[in-house]
Amino acid sequence: MGIKVISRRNLIKSGLLFSSLSSWQLLAQEEKPSQLFASAFSLNSQQHFFTVFNEEGKVSWQQALPDRAHAPIVHPTKALIAVVARRPGFYLDIYDIQTGSRVLRLTPEENHHFYGHGLFSADGRKLITQENHYPSGEGRIFVRSLESGQVIQQFPSYGIGPHESSLIDENILVIANGGLKTHPENDRRILNLDSMQANLAFISLATGELINKITLPANLHQLSIRHLDVNSKGKVALGFQYQGDEWDDVPLIATADMTSKAFELLDLPMTTKRRLKQYCGSVTFDQSGHTLAVSSPKGGIVVYWDMKTNQFIGQHNYQDVCGISPTSNKNEFLITTGRGKRIFVNPITGDKNTLANTPNWRWDNHIHRLPS
Repeated sequence: MGIKVISRRNLIKSGLLFSSLSSWQLLAQEEKPSQLFASAFSLNSQQHFFTVFNEEGKVSWQQALPDRAHAPIVHPTKALIAVVARRPGFYLDIYDIQTGSRVLRLTPEENHHFYGHGLFSADGRKLITQENHYPSGEGRIFVRSLESGQVIQQFPSYGIGPHESSLIDENILVIANGGLKTHPENDRRILNLDSMQANLAFISLATGELINKITLPANLHQLSIRHLDVNSKGKVALGFQYQGDEWDDVPLIATADMTSKAFELLDLPMTTKRRLKQYCGSVTFDQSGHTLAVSSPKGGIVVYWDMKTNQFIGQHNYQDVCGISPTSNKNEFLITTGRGKRIFVNPITGDKNTLANTPNWRWDNHIHRLPS
């Protein structure tokens, strides 16, 4: 695929480097306090980058990427940030936050590709990725040692098309199995529209065993579950992408927890629901876990809920908006668009603050705040 697997010698070197990297706590003591954010962006169909910038919009560093990326992954303790190639993806790069230098590039297992997302284990010693075994279409979870880069554990995702994942606690993985069967030889074309069935799976990281799986009713089998977030109470918020007719009235946002038997669907005013155009692009809780934001780049809209009451509380309209990150402030988010905009918004107070525009930068789907 044009990307070479990193050598064992370099893996050993990277392991030594990881052990010497600063922690987020030490970095915060050394640097002037400032919120940092990470996201991929593109200038055109051939030029793709990954960057870190501060709350004033100033770029700390940026690095060129071989192909378009999708989502950043933040290490829980070390000053490390990773980014995963967009589906069908064949690279995962890990960077030193302080220098912007790439310390490791990983590739998927043979006959697999990445899905644009991944995460570090709670102790930071492992990297967890969800991958498509494209000969069979089955979703697989791979756990790699961060120091060696080697796979130390693998198990099924218990579905097809495992997309975004998160940790419920240090031992339980929750994953959105989108249900979409694809093959890299067919790019992103869906091969099972008539039979697709998404699910939300809760999996033991220790054993790889399935703890709980929630599916949608048969009449909603063309709803793909793609993106999710988890708050400190273990509530999972989900965004759907509907593969059926654009005028069908289907749910697009839901919540669940590890003991749920079915999804709790969140209501929207019909005029707002139509604006989503059957597509949710990013799902994020604020830092308190009480305010939920969901974006639709196709509809150019971000919608918000009060999760204490499950009530819809408002919306913001920006063309091609997708990336959403909580900030260090309650009820506040930083949102990014494919038109180069970066805006701090607070749906409760109505406050907005637009950073310097980067009109040629097509911000990619996801943005993450770094620990401080």
